Amino acid sequence: MKETIETQVCTKCGLEKPLSEYYFRNDQQKYLRRCKECTKKKQSAYYKEQTNKGTSTWQRNPEQHRISCRKHYLKNAKELNEKWRKWRNENIEQEKKRNKKYAQKNPDVVRKKAAKRRANKKSQTPAWADLKKIAQIYKDCPPGYHIDHIFPLKSPIMCGLHVENNLQYLPAKENISKGNRVSLEQQLNG
Repeated sequence: MKETIETQVCTKCGLEKPLSEYYFRNDQQKYLRRCKECTKKKQSAYYKEQTNKGTSTWQRNPEQHRISCRKHYLKNAKELNEKWRKWRNENIEQEKKRNKKYAQKNPDVVRKKAAKRRANKKSQTPAWADLKKIAQIYKDCPPGYHIDHIFPLKSPIMCGLHVENNLQYLPAKENISKGNRVSLEQQLNG
């Protein structure tokens, strides 16, 4: 009758350990010669070596990667913006959650942006503006619509004023997609 072996000497560390400390290979129906601890160390070292070999450019030189990304964006801005707009429209709920989460994590940034908007609006409101008419326009805004500045308060092309004849009602979706862009017709008729 054969005696069963219950321990084995590891070929790496040279220690005698019970078989439970070795991985069993089903395809060969035997235990590995290296213990689990030594096998894990070897796999970990191999993984680190492979990840160091394959380190991406952005990890080795983040500044160069940033410049490269900026060039790519400037070259393909129209397509990238269209792709982003399409993704946002398809994932509107996810966007709302992301924006809400950002606002909760960065209340100071949100307050700063709102204060800047209020200051711009105030600086773009001339003394002769009819504030009562402006207030009435805001009060009478139908549900689902936004008050839009026909000529945006801030734009690289032209800036409008916060006066009653520069305000219009626009459906919310249309106003949001318009942003601060000025159409060619508006530029010509300005």
